[in-house]
Amino acid sequence: MLQLYQYYQLEHLQAYEFACKYKNNCERSQRNDVKRQFGGGTAAVMPLYDAYYQEMPVRVLVIGKETGYMKNSEYGTSPDFQTNNQNVLNCIHWQKKNNHIKGTLYLLQNIFGVHTEYIYASYALSNLLRCSFQKAENFENLSGTRDTKTMRECCVQHLIEEIRVLQPTLIVTQGEWAIKGVPFVEVLKKQFGSYETIKKNSNGKYGLYQFAEFDCMTTHHPAILGNWIKNLAPDSVWPMLDILREMGHLPVIHSNADVEYERLAKPIVDPILKTLPSNDLLRK
Repeated sequence: MLQLYQYYQLEHLQAYEFACKYKNNCERSQRNDVKRQFGGGTAAVMPLYDAYYQEMPVRVLVIGKETGYMKNSEYGTSPDFQTNNQNVLNCIHWQKKNNHIKGTLYLLQNIFGVHTEYIYASYALSNLLRCSFQKAENFENLSGTRDTKTMRECCVQHLIEEIRVLQPTLIVTQGEWAIKGVPFVEVLKKQFGSYETIKKNSNGKYGLYQFAEFDCMTTHHPAILGNWIKNLAPDSVWPMLDILREMGHLPVIHSNADVEYERLAKPIVDPILKTLPSNDLLRK
Protein backbone atom coordinates (compact mmCIF):
# COMPACT_ATOMS: atom_id res chain seq x y z
CA MET A 1 0.00 0.00 0.00
CA LEU A 2 1.48 3.27 -1.17
CA GLN A 3 0.40 5.33 1.85
CA LEU A 4 2.00 2.89 4.29
CA TYR A 5 5.20 2.67 2.24
CA GLN A 6 5.44 6.45 2.20
CA TYR A 7 5.03 6.54 5.97
CA TYR A 8 7.90 4.08 6.45
CA GLN A 9 10.08 6.17 4.17
CA LEU A 10 9.18 9.38 5.97
CA GLU A 11 9.83 7.86 9.41
CA HIS A 12 12.90 5.88 8.25
CA LEU A 13 11.56 2.60 9.66
CA GLN A 14 12.86 0.24 6.99
CA ALA A 15 15.85 -1.77 8.15
CA TYR A 16 18.23 -0.66 5.41
CA GLU A 17 17.83 2.98 6.48
CA PHE A 18 16.55 2.60 10.05
CA ALA A 19 16.64 5.98 11.81
CA CYS A 20 13.47 6.10 13.89
CA LYS A 21 12.94 9.48 15.55
CA TYR A 22 12.68 7.71 18.93
CA LYS A 23 15.91 5.71 18.47
CA ASN A 24 18.10 7.76 20.85
CA ASN A 25 15.50 7.78 23.63
CA CYS A 26 15.03 4.03 23.27
CA GLU A 27 18.75 3.33 23.40
CA ARG A 28 19.16 5.44 26.53
CA SER A 29 16.43 3.37 28.23
CA GLN A 30 18.41 0.16 27.87
CA ARG A 31 20.77 -1.27 30.47
CA ASN A 32 24.34 -2.28 29.74
CA ASP A 33 25.42 -5.53 28.10
CA VAL A 34 23.44 -5.14 24.89
CA LYS A 35 25.26 -7.44 22.50
CA ARG A 36 23.23 -6.97 19.35
CA GLN A 37 20.41 -4.64 18.34
CA PHE A 38 18.44 -4.73 15.13
CA GLY A 39 15.83 -2.32 13.84
CA GLY A 40 13.43 -2.24 10.96
CA GLY A 41 9.81 -2.37 11.86
CA THR A 42 7.33 -2.46 9.01
CA ALA A 43 4.08 -4.33 8.77
CA ALA A 44 3.51 -6.98 6.10
CA VAL A 45 0.38 -6.59 3.98
CA MET A 46 -0.73 -9.61 1.97
CA PRO A 47 -2.05 -9.35 -1.61
CA LEU A 48 -5.69 -10.04 -0.69
CA TYR A 49 -5.86 -7.95 2.49
CA ASP A 50 -8.26 -5.50 0.83
CA ALA A 51 -10.31 -8.12 -1.02
CA TYR A 52 -13.99 -8.49 -0.21
CA TYR A 53 -15.07 -11.91 0.99
CA GLN A 54 -18.69 -12.97 0.48
CA GLU A 55 -19.43 -9.34 -0.44
CA MET A 56 -18.11 -7.96 2.85
CA PRO A 57 -14.78 -6.41 3.92
CA VAL A 58 -12.79 -8.68 6.24
CA ARG A 59 -9.50 -6.89 6.85
CA VAL A 60 -7.65 -8.84 9.54
CA LEU A 61 -4.63 -7.26 11.26
CA VAL A 62 -2.64 -9.64 13.48
CA ILE A 63 -0.28 -7.97 15.95
CA GLY A 64 2.59 -9.65 17.78
CA LYS A 65 5.19 -8.16 20.07
CA GLU A 66 8.32 -8.12 17.92
CA THR A 67 9.69 -9.47 14.68
CA GLY A 68 11.73 -12.64 14.86
CA TYR A 69 15.49 -12.35 14.40
CA MET A 70 16.43 -13.50 10.87
CA LYS A 71 19.82 -15.12 11.28
CA ASN A 72 20.73 -14.99 7.59
CA SER A 73 19.71 -11.35 7.07
CA GLU A 74 22.21 -8.48 6.96
CA TYR A 75 19.89 -6.43 9.15
CA GLY A 76 18.47 -9.17 11.37
CA THR A 77 15.07 -8.65 9.78
CA SER A 78 13.52 -7.91 6.39
CA PRO A 79 15.40 -4.99 4.80
CA ASP A 80 12.32 -3.14 3.57
CA PHE A 81 8.53 -3.14 3.33
CA GLN A 82 8.32 -4.90 -0.03
CA THR A 83 10.67 -7.71 1.01
CA ASN A 84 8.82 -8.15 4.30
CA ASN A 85 5.58 -8.61 2.37
CA GLN A 86 7.20 -11.36 0.29
CA ASN A 87 8.84 -13.07 3.27
CA VAL A 88 5.54 -13.32 5.15
CA LEU A 89 3.58 -14.47 2.10
CA ASN A 90 6.28 -17.10 1.59
CA CYS A 91 5.07 -18.81 4.79
CA ILE A 92 2.66 -20.64 2.47
CA HIS A 93 5.75 -22.27 0.97
CA TRP A 94 7.49 -23.27 4.19
CA GLN A 95 7.68 -27.01 4.57
CA LYS A 96 8.34 -26.80 8.33
CA LYS A 97 6.13 -24.08 9.73
CA ASN A 98 6.88 -22.98 13.29
CA ASN A 99 4.13 -22.85 15.91
CA HIS A 100 3.51 -19.14 15.46
CA ILE A 101 2.91 -19.55 11.75
CA LYS A 102 0.71 -22.62 12.28
CA GLY A 103 -1.36 -20.89 14.97
CA THR A 104 -1.88 -17.81 12.81
CA LEU A 105 -2.85 -20.05 9.89
CA TYR A 106 -5.47 -21.87 12.02
CA LEU A 107 -6.76 -18.49 13.16
CA LEU A 108 -7.20 -17.20 9.61
CA GLN A 109 -8.78 -20.45 8.45
CA ASN A 110 -11.37 -20.19 11.21
CA ILE A 111 -12.03 -16.51 10.55
CA PHE A 112 -12.73 -17.12 6.86
CA GLY A 113 -14.19 -20.61 7.24
CA VAL A 114 -11.74 -22.39 4.95
CA HIS A 115 -9.05 -25.08 5.19
CA THR A 116 -6.71 -23.88 2.44
CA GLU A 117 -3.27 -22.49 3.31
CA TYR A 118 -3.79 -19.84 0.64
CA ILE A 119 -5.86 -17.94 3.20
CA TYR A 120 -2.49 -16.70 4.48
CA ALA A 121 -2.75 -14.20 1.63
CA SER A 122 -5.68 -12.39 3.27
CA TYR A 123 -4.30 -10.55 6.27
CA ALA A 124 -1.77 -8.02 7.49
CA LEU A 125 0.87 -8.69 10.13
CA SER A 126 2.49 -6.12 12.40
CA ASN A 127 4.20 -5.89 15.77
CA LEU A 128 4.30 -3.58 18.73
CA LEU A 129 8.10 -3.16 18.62
CA ARG A 130 9.97 -1.57 15.74
CA CYS A 131 13.35 -2.73 17.02
CA SER A 132 14.70 -5.20 19.58
CA PHE A 133 17.99 -6.06 21.24
CA GLN A 134 19.70 -9.13 22.63
CA LYS A 135 21.92 -9.43 25.67
CA ALA A 136 25.15 -11.40 25.64
CA GLU A 137 23.59 -14.49 27.20
CA ASN A 138 20.96 -14.62 24.44
CA PHE A 139 23.29 -13.77 21.56
CA GLU A 140 22.77 -17.06 19.72
CA ASN A 141 19.06 -17.29 20.52
CA LEU A 142 16.80 -16.39 17.58
CA SER A 143 13.93 -15.37 19.86
CA GLY A 144 15.79 -14.01 22.90
CA THR A 145 14.92 -10.37 22.25
CA ARG A 146 14.34 -7.69 24.89
CA ASP A 147 12.69 -4.29 25.14
CA THR A 148 12.01 -1.50 27.64
CA LYS A 149 8.97 0.50 28.76
CA THR A 150 10.25 3.49 26.80
CA MET A 151 10.58 1.40 23.65
CA ARG A 152 7.02 0.12 23.97
CA GLU A 153 5.61 3.60 24.54
CA CYS A 154 7.44 4.98 21.51
CA CYS A 155 6.79 2.06 19.18
CA VAL A 156 3.05 2.04 19.76
CA GLN A 157 2.81 5.43 18.05
CA HIS A 158 3.92 3.80 14.80
CA LEU A 159 1.47 0.93 15.34
CA ILE A 160 -1.43 3.36 15.76
CA GLU A 161 -0.51 5.03 12.47
CA GLU A 162 -0.48 1.64 10.74
CA ILE A 163 -3.98 0.95 12.06
CA ARG A 164 -5.19 4.29 10.72
CA VAL A 165 -3.81 3.50 7.28
CA LEU A 166 -4.82 -0.18 7.11
CA GLN A 167 -8.34 0.40 8.50
CA PRO A 168 -8.78 -3.19 9.75
CA THR A 169 -12.20 -4.60 10.51
CA LEU A 170 -10.67 -7.05 13.01
CA ILE A 171 -7.50 -6.65 15.10
CA VAL A 172 -6.09 -9.76 16.77
CA THR A 173 -3.26 -9.38 19.28
CA GLN A 174 -1.09 -12.37 20.11
CA GLY A 175 0.53 -12.62 23.52
CA GLU A 176 0.58 -11.13 27.01
CA TRP A 177 2.08 -7.82 25.88
CA ALA A 178 -1.45 -6.61 25.03
CA ILE A 179 -2.83 -7.20 28.55
CA LYS A 180 0.16 -6.28 30.74
CA GLY A 181 0.53 -2.80 32.22
CA VAL A 182 -1.81 -0.47 30.35
CA PRO A 183 -4.03 -2.82 28.29
CA PHE A 184 -3.78 -2.31 24.55
CA VAL A 185 -7.53 -1.74 24.30
CA GLU A 186 -7.08 1.30 26.57
CA VAL A 187 -4.38 2.60 24.23
CA LEU A 188 -6.79 2.12 21.33
CA LYS A 189 -9.51 3.91 23.29
CA LYS A 190 -7.42 7.10 23.46
CA GLN A 191 -7.03 7.07 19.69
CA PHE A 192 -10.28 5.57 18.38
CA GLY A 193 -12.88 6.24 21.09
CA SER A 194 -14.70 4.06 23.59
CA TYR A 195 -15.33 0.34 23.25
CA GLU A 196 -17.77 -2.30 24.47
CA THR A 197 -16.55 -5.51 26.06
CA ILE A 198 -18.33 -8.34 24.25
CA LYS A 199 -16.73 -11.41 25.86
CA LYS A 200 -13.89 -12.45 28.15
CA ASN A 201 -12.21 -15.85 28.42
CA SER A 202 -12.69 -17.95 31.56
CA ASN A 203 -10.05 -16.21 33.67
CA GLY A 204 -10.94 -12.75 32.40
CA LYS A 205 -7.52 -11.95 30.93
CA TYR A 206 -8.29 -12.01 27.22
CA GLY A 207 -11.34 -10.61 25.51
CA LEU A 208 -13.34 -9.46 22.52
CA TYR A 209 -13.98 -5.72 22.27
CA GLN A 210 -16.07 -3.70 19.85
CA PHE A 211 -14.93 -0.25 18.75
CA ALA A 212 -16.81 1.98 16.34
CA GLU A 213 -14.29 1.32 13.56
CA PHE A 214 -13.25 -2.29 14.24
CA ASP A 215 -13.41 -5.28 16.57
CA CYS A 216 -10.40 -6.28 18.67
CA MET A 217 -9.52 -9.70 20.10
CA THR A 218 -6.72 -10.12 22.62
CA THR A 219 -5.47 -13.71 22.54
CA HIS A 220 -2.81 -16.06 23.88
CA HIS A 221 0.27 -16.43 21.72
CA PRO A 222 0.21 -19.82 19.93
CA ALA A 223 3.87 -20.53 20.78
CA ILE A 224 2.90 -23.67 22.72
CA LEU A 225 0.68 -24.86 19.90
CA GLY A 226 -0.58 -28.11 21.45
CA ASN A 227 -1.96 -26.38 24.54
CA TRP A 228 -3.21 -23.48 22.39
CA ILE A 229 -5.25 -25.85 20.20
CA LYS A 230 -6.46 -28.11 23.03
CA ASN A 231 -7.25 -25.59 25.78
CA LEU A 232 -6.52 -21.93 25.10
CA ALA A 233 -8.19 -21.27 21.74
CA PRO A 234 -11.38 -23.22 22.65
CA ASP A 235 -11.68 -21.03 25.76
CA SER A 236 -11.24 -17.74 23.92
CA VAL A 237 -10.53 -17.52 20.19
CA TRP A 238 -13.13 -19.88 18.76
CA PRO A 239 -16.06 -18.65 20.94
CA MET A 240 -15.15 -15.05 20.10
CA LEU A 241 -15.15 -15.80 16.39
CA ASP A 242 -18.55 -17.48 16.76
CA ILE A 243 -19.88 -14.29 18.35
CA LEU A 244 -18.46 -12.14 15.57
CA ARG A 245 -20.13 -14.39 13.03
CA GLU A 246 -23.45 -14.12 14.89
CA MET A 247 -23.04 -10.33 14.88
CA GLY A 248 -22.61 -10.41 11.10
CA HIS A 249 -19.01 -9.17 11.32
CA LEU A 250 -17.53 -12.31 9.73
CA PRO A 251 -18.62 -14.27 6.66
CA VAL A 252 -20.90 -17.27 6.98
CA ILE A 253 -19.15 -20.63 6.55
CA HIS A 254 -20.35 -22.66 3.56
CA SER A 255 -19.28 -25.85 1.78
CA ASN A 256 -17.71 -24.23 -1.29
CA ALA A 257 -15.55 -21.78 0.62
CA ASP A 258 -12.21 -23.45 -0.15
CA VAL A 259 -12.88 -23.73 -3.88
CA GLU A 260 -14.14 -20.16 -4.15
CA TYR A 261 -11.22 -18.72 -2.21
CA GLU A 262 -8.54 -20.62 -4.13
CA ARG A 263 -10.17 -19.56 -7.39
CA LEU A 264 -9.65 -15.98 -6.23
CA ALA A 265 -6.22 -16.39 -4.63
CA LYS A 266 -4.18 -18.71 -6.85
CA PRO A 267 -3.96 -16.47 -9.96
CA ILE A 268 -2.62 -13.69 -7.74
CA VAL A 269 -0.48 -15.64 -5.27
CA ASP A 270 1.09 -18.41 -7.39
CA PRO A 271 3.06 -16.07 -9.70
CA ILE A 272 4.57 -14.41 -6.61
CA LEU A 273 5.41 -17.69 -4.89
CA LYS A 274 7.18 -18.99 -8.01
CA THR A 275 9.76 -16.21 -7.61
CA LEU A 276 10.46 -17.01 -3.94
CA PRO A 277 12.58 -19.76 -2.35
CA SER A 278 10.67 -22.58 -0.65
CA ASN A 279 12.78 -22.59 2.51
CA ASP A 280 12.33 -21.04 5.95
CA LEU A 281 14.20 -17.75 5.70
CA LEU A 282 13.89 -17.08 9.41
CA ARG A 283 15.96 -20.06 10.51
CA LYS A 284 18.18 -20.83 7.52
